[in-house]
Amino acid sequence: MTVLHVITGAPGAGKSTLLGHLGAYPFGSVDFDELPEPDGRLLGIGITSPSASPVWPAYNRLWVKIANMMLRAGGPVLILCPLTPGEWASAAADVVDPPCTSWAHLDCVDADRRARLAARGWGPDRIEGAIKDAEELRCAVDRQFTTTGRSPAEVASAVADWIANGPE
Repeated sequence: MTVLHVITGAPGAGKSTLLGHLGAYPFGSVDFDELPEPDGRLLGIGITSPSASPVWPAYNRLWVKIANMMLRAGGPVLILCPLTPGEWASAAADVVDPPCTSWAHLDCVDADRRARLAARGWGPDRIEGAIKDAEELRCAVDRQFTTTGRSPAEVASAVADWIANGPE
């Protein structure tokens, strides 16, 4: 069975930027942020704001199903998302034959995260929430790829090595 590779990361870690540098590698890669429209809607329902948290479990479950479909091709698949392994496991609990997963997290120093999110127009409270999310992910997932001081191409190469050669 093909293993699904999941890279989690708090907002501002560089997941969307990394995605743009993964196309040169022989695996499928997708980001949770690709399905919603720019206004945060999916099928007419707003799902990206904190007030939409009641629909997030269904959205997460949808991604587990999408991962299963992608894995049918038989090749490596990478999903970029903001979930913890526990959140993924909860979403996978109701899915028939959920994929086996190998986890890593994308991270950066807090100063970089603050600057990146401020550039997106995020306010201080929302930025601090992302900092707390990053702390949680650092504790939840051991394997780390940092975007601080590294180009997206360098990070993509390291991720590709992880996928090709396993966790060691």
